[in-house]
Amino acid sequence: MELQTIQQTDYQAKMTTGKLPFAKTSAVHETAYKKVPWTYSADGCIRSGDCLMFKNKKTNGWLAMNANDKLPGTEERYMCTTTADEGIGPANRAVFKIIRVEGSDMFGSDDIVRYGQKIRIESNPYAFRKSLCLSSTPKSQSNYSPVSRLNEATMHGK
Repeated sequence: MELQTIQQTDYQAKMTTGKLPFAKTSAVHETAYKKVPWTYSADGCIRSGDCLMFKNKKTNGWLAMNANDKLPGTEERYMCTTTADEGIGPANRAVFKIIRVEGSDMFGSDDIVRYGQKIRIESNPYAFRKSLCLSSTPKSQSNYSPVSRLNEATMHGK
């Protein structure tokens, strides 16, 4: 009976402080699917600094970051995936920020992003404690996506 009392007390303490495994999973899910602002442009142009969602035309999957899926043996690298969820909307894990790499190029120095310009795709300001950049590495025997076995797409801090 004493062991049962100790276990009950320990359970109650963990429940009130939110340290139960279910509470952690629930908090991660809440953060990932929280609605965040995204950019709408009346003229249809994409500008540097816009927050957008990316959809693969071939698979109809939306690009999504898994901030709770840190790659082992690395410093600040998280897996990306695609989701077929049509109702995902502007969720925290699926909205990314477009940044022009060069301030001035053959198109000028305005903030409109055009085909052929170098861009950087970053996590949105609400997704993580710092900005992460999208990266893809060529497929090799030691480096590939665990699901598709093709190029690995990750978000990293460098």
